[in-house]
Parts: sequence; C-alpha cells; structure tokens
Amino acid sequence: MKRIQYKDFSWNLHQKAGNKPIVCQMELTFRCPLDCAHCYTGCYNRKGSLKSELSTRQVKTILDKCKESGVVWLCFTGGDPLVRKDFPEIYTYAKKLGFLINVFTSLIPLNKKMVSLFKRYPPFNIETTLNAAEAVAYRQITGRRFFNKHSEAIKILLKNKLPIRVKTQVTRQNIAQIKKIKRMVESWKLKFRPSTMVFARLNQDASVCNLRLPPEEAASVNKKYGYFEEEYLPQKRPEIKDLIGVPEGNKLFRCAIGGHAFWVSPQGRMFLCNCLRRPDYDLLKKDSAISRGFYLLNKSVQRMKFKTSSYCRRCKYSFICSWCPGRACLEKKSLEEPIEYFCCLTQATLKANKSKGQ
Repeated sequence: MKRIQYKDFSWNLHQKAGNKPIVCQMELTFRCPLDCAHCYTGCYNRKGSLKSELSTRQVKTILDKCKESGVVWLCFTGGDPLVRKDFPEIYTYAKKLGFLINVFTSLIPLNKKMVSLFKRYPPFNIETTLNAAEAVAYRQITGRRFFNKHSEAIKILLKNKLPIRVKTQVTRQNIAQIKKIKRMVESWKLKFRPSTMVFARLNQDASVCNLRLPPEEAASVNKKYGYFEEEYLPQKRPEIKDLIGVPEGNKLFRCAIGGHAFWVSPQGRMFLCNCLRRPDYDLLKKDSAISRGFYLLNKSVQRMKFKTSSYCRRCKYSFICSWCPGRACLEKKSLEEPIEYFCCLTQATLKANKSKGQ
C-alpha cells in the first residue's frame, strides 16, 4: 500500500469531499471540572446539565449516522468529554467505527484507566488548554487548584508517547504569563499554540469580552507567536493584500460555514457554527440522517442575506476580519451588527502586517 503524508491525505480528501460533511465536532457535555472566566460554554457548566445530555445509546446512534454519511474526522469536545462516566465506552465504539478522533479535554479527569484506553486505541490527537505557568495564576483563571494535576497529566501523556497538543487562551488575565507558559510548553518539546480570540458566551453574556487584549496588543501577540488556528485551514493562508476587496452581493455568511464540518450539541442537535446554533436539525429523530441535515442547514444559511445597511455588508476588509454573524449574534444579539473590537483588531493586524513587510 502506498504511503502518503497526512497533510496530503487531508488535502486530497477535502478536495474530493465537495460539499459533503466529513468533520464532526461532537459536544458530549457542557460539564467541566474547570470554571474558566473566558469560556464561551461556561454558562452551561452546571450540575443540572447532566439531565439533558444524550444517553450512551443515543450517542452511539449518532455515531452510526456519522459513519453512514462518510464522516472521517471526529472530535469529542464539550465541556470536557472525559467527565462522562461512559466516555471509555463511547470512545471505544467510535474507534472501532474507524474515525480519526481528536479529544479536547482539560485532562483533569484523566486516570490510569483512561491512559490505558488511549494506549490501546490511540487518538489522532489529545488537545488541552493550559493558561498559566504558576499555580496562583492558574487558580485565578480556572477557579480551581488543579495546576499540578494538569501539568502532571500532560507529562503522563508524553511519557506514554500519546499525541498531545497544548493550547493557550491569551487574555488580560494571563498576558503577563505568556513568556513563562511558552517556556513551560517548549520544555516538554511541544509547540506553543496561543490564541487571542475571546467570544461572548452561548447565553449571549458579553461580559467575558472584557477579558480580550487591547486590539494592538492582540495583533502584536499574533504576529510574534503566530495564531495557531490558521493551521487548521486545509490550504495555506493567502497574503492579506490578496483578501482585501469589497465583497460582491449581500450574502450574510462569507466564512467557511457548511464547508465540510458540523457540530452536535449534548442534546443531539446538529448545527453548522459553534457560535450560531440556529437553524438546527434533530439527530434523535428516527428517520434523521447527517447528510440530510447537512443539506437542509446549508440551504438555510447560504440563502441568508443582509437585511440592513450594516457596515459589515460592504466592508473591504470582511475577508480578513474576525467578525461573523454567529459572533455578532452572541455579542450584539444581532446577526448583522458590527463588533467594534474586530474592526480595531483588523486595522491593528493590517498595521502589524505592513510593518512586518518593511
């Protein structure tokens, strides 16, 4: 059998997929042992959320539907999926179906049984977010005293040669720690992967946006350390100058929504954007299918147009701005309302990019 590099495999599959769903982000729960101030799902991190979560059988049914529709990549996320007592059963079932699996976790629930499971059925990647390099700062950000447990869990995965990625959410709370976090992560021979993006919570609580870095500082951090989310694009990012231009038409969604990916909520609802959960599609219905839901949701969002004279409608920087209807809906309670912070961030990014080229 001919061997090819993963990046070539991924690129080829994305090219051949057309408009078919091949990536599923499955939120198994909103529960998490941490209580990070910036977390956009933190508003639902409550004990009562357990009652509305999918049962083991329901999760397996949806996984079967994913397999039938041709999904290749599967991400178990939340919240923290490891807090579910049936996670080992769900994970093993998904592995035997043949998915390439990512697991997004705080690592706090990690135990010997879980490590053994991952060694027997290795995931494609395990990703965790470490936002501090010291116990005091860690507690201030997460509300918990788990710094040593978190860092030790990372070391355990490395010792067992399991694939681990460490991300860092950079905010006003930990900007002073960024160099220390970088040194700590790189001491484990891992890549430092910072993100400066903070969004309003799913219940439209925009107070968390106060944790954002000032636009000029965010642009500086992105320039100095790199913005890791760009690596998830199937193609290389074009030069900024090639993306500047007044968009044609009144199409509302100008992002990658509906390209190849979809989300599934802890209640079994399918949607196309993690920030915008309407329209959605009920995967618990007996006759539901991933392909059918993907088609209907795509049809719905792709025909949505600007209805107001929003500044974002004809902005020539729209293709490099972090604004999108989903983020606007959470922060401004309107799909079309501009977000001033992103306007300023775009200008700061252009300025930083220009100085970089000089």
